[in-house]
Amino acid sequence: MKIAFFSWEAVNAVYVGGVAVHVSELAQALTRKGHEVHIFTRIGDHQTNYECVNGVHYHRCHHDYDVYFPREIENMCRSFLHAFLETEDHTGPFDIIHAHDWLAANAMVWIKNMRDRKSIFTMHSTEYGRCGNNRLPGSSDEISSIEWSGIYHADEVIAVSDTLKKELVWLYGMPENKGHVIYNGVDYHAFDGWIDSLAVRKMYDIGYEDPMILFAGRVVYQKGPDILAECVPDIVKHYHDAKFVFAGDGGMRMQVEDRLRALGVHGNTRFLGHQGGWRLQDLFKTCDCVCVPSRNEPFGIVILEAWAAGKPVVASVNGGPSEFVWHDVNGYKVKAEKESINWGLGTLLEDREHAAWMGRNGRHAVETIFSWDAVADETLAVYHEGSKVRR
Repeated sequence: MKIAFFSWEAVNAVYVGGVAVHVSELAQALTRKGHEVHIFTRIGDHQTNYECVNGVHYHRCHHDYDVYFPREIENMCRSFLHAFLETEDHTGPFDIIHAHDWLAANAMVWIKNMRDRKSIFTMHSTEYGRCGNNRLPGSSDEISSIEWSGIYHADEVIAVSDTLKKELVWLYGMPENKGHVIYNGVDYHAFDGWIDSLAVRKMYDIGYEDPMILFAGRVVYQKGPDILAECVPDIVKHYHDAKFVFAGDGGMRMQVEDRLRALGVHGNTRFLGHQGGWRLQDLFKTCDCVCVPSRNEPFGIVILEAWAAGKPVVASVNGGPSEFVWHDVNGYKVKAEKESINWGLGTLLEDREHAAWMGRNGRHAVETIFSWDAVADETLAVYHEGSKVRR
């Protein structure tokens, strides 16, 4: 099959977060299975308009910026549309068009209406969830309308967890039989090999025996970094040298850092900004555990990355993690509340042997259940459903 992906981000273009990993890894897995995959995405600094990477065709598109974000995204989707039509006119029709999240929905809808291609829409999260389970006016309401349009016009919809699928049914009236649940995957081999964890710790001024708790992701309200900040004093009270490492950026960073200073524990934290590739993998492999305190977590690919590195997790039950984290087997499931997270972190740090055992169980889970080849097989099954339009 000839498949077109549309995405705001991708690993070999503009890399923002988990969606970039999903898009690029799934594209490569589909390519390994003999399919031709093109990704239409944004262009980054010093990048070419076209490049073939690991067999995947990247079409990096310029677009006009705008102070009003939804309008900028509309400009981006028009650029995707132009590049797609040009590519299809020169190389022949695509069998599948597959948009990822609201950011790419309009491109899919326009192509669907113009050329009637089989249309798949993957929802990685909702605007409601990104706003911390709140409906907000203004641009947020407009984004929700775009999500509804994508779901309505798509032939099939993929959600990255059953929790998210239920959210789509509840929020947007999506027919149950139009939605499919396909979990994320992880390239666990990328986490193989030895690293000098002492050198990694020295780089960030963390002692070799200091308990190291990693938060990896966007520093935004949805992800709960402010909740984790409130936990730091209690953990430091029992583990004076504990270090909380925040690997990510976002609108709450300054607020969280100010709060940690007010609590008198900023010295027990490290804010590294956005990390990717081997730098992030080294952090996963060096830390003692990964904390995911999200208010709303559609899936939580960071959990798979922690397990790939053989590390246990302390994850909130607000979303996907409640479905696939086995409590006291490969991590602890907690509420997105200070007391509950403190319990999970404290219990884990009390028994390092049990924590290491949970990390090994996590590694086994990603090796047997969460491979990208398995995700590709499930996605192909949905593509074959694409002719059955359900609105």
